[in-house]
Amino acid sequence: MWAAFFVEFVYGIPLSYFGIVPLTFHGLIGILTAPMLHGSLNHLVSNTVPLLFLGSVLFFFYERIGSTVFFRSYFWTNTLVWLFGRQNSSHIGASGVVYGLAFFLIFFGIFRRDFTSMLISIVVILLYGGVIYGILPTDPRVSWESHFAGALVGVYTAIGFSSKKNVS
Repeated sequence: MWAAFFVEFVYGIPLSYFGIVPLTFHGLIGILTAPMLHGSLNHLVSNTVPLLFLGSVLFFFYERIGSTVFFRSYFWTNTLVWLFGRQNSSHIGASGVVYGLAFFLIFFGIFRRDFTSMLISIVVILLYGGVIYGILPTDPRVSWESHFAGALVGVYTAIGFSSKKNVS
């Protein structure tokens, strides 16, 4: 993410062209590239910090399923945005991945009901409970579709893994 931002900033290359443009052929590339692209330094930092924290929690406590949860939060979230996002718009940023990880960590503890998972849920709610408001279409410049898709993927993934043994 930081390398892409550096290239765009230093060389003036408009990489947002490679964002998710729903239901277009050239927008398909955005499924892979959109989380690497950010519109401003503030946008980049506001995705980097939670991504590092939530990703660290995910991989530390749920080592066996961490890669699958991350992949789903990345790939399926962006695929849903390509299928159902606002057309005539380029969706960029890693917030869909952040929402996928946050909602997974919150709901996994609720569904699993073991002490560690519930404690993680509480900590994530305390730190990132405001993500619930991000799934609402309040700002036309923000891809609430990415937030909503990430939330759906996170909850769905939490449901799927909550009954599995040996997830840590």
